Amino acid sequence: MDTFIIVSLVAVGLGAGFIQRVSGFGLGIFAMLFLPYLMSEPASATAVSCLISCGATTYNTVKYRKHIPYKTILPLLFASLITIPIAVYYAASISGNFFKMLLGIVLILISLYLLFFDSKISIKPTVRNGLLAGTVGGTLGGLFSTAGPPVVLYLTYATKEKMAYFAGLQFYFCLTNYYATAFRIANGVIDRVVLIAALVGFVGCMAGDLLGKMVFDKLDGAKLKKIIYVGMIISGILMII
Repeated sequence: MDTFIIVSLVAVGLGAGFIQRVSGFGLGIFAMLFLPYLMSEPASATAVSCLISCGATTYNTVKYRKHIPYKTILPLLFASLITIPIAVYYAASISGNFFKMLLGIVLILISLYLLFFDSKISIKPTVRNGLLAGTVGGTLGGLFSTAGPPVVLYLTYATKEKMAYFAGLQFYFCLTNYYATAFRIANGVIDRVVLIAALVGFVGCMAGDLLGKMVFDKLDGAKLKKIIYVGMIISGILMII
């Protein structure tokens, strides 16, 4: 692994950790803007993003474990645990160019949703809706490590307290990331290069989390997120063409 790749991985981890701290989610989405260009295989990029998220969400899950709404999370987990293995299997078999095209489409759709519809859509926190959110989240997570939007949307209305929302989100991502990692190991996706890349990216992620904590109150989170979403659209278009 050359110096450019190492520096790039640290930078990606730094940005991902910073975004996660400032906006509450988005680590995987931000990381997947760049990792497909740094890793030799698309599935390896997803695996690196997932492993970085494993470390970050484990820390938050342990720290905020008293606030986890376990009953609320169950429908999400049940559906995700079914769809993740299927998505991981297909992600490992998709060709590089087709994978980037699919990821580009997903990034554009997620960005448009977050830009224009996030505050206009509301759902009832029913078991059925939890299962639906978990199915979509598990599929996106297994394919592209971008499970955030449907899970965030459900938990926004299913939890009444801010800490319960945050802790529940971290707990969900912690369990599903480790689960997806286990299936990636079984499919031969995770090798020595992936592990080293994830470790390097995680160092940057922790630095980004610390930086985000330091400047959190001084930033306009709404404007920052809009800039990121526009960047996601541009990146998605570039991946498609």
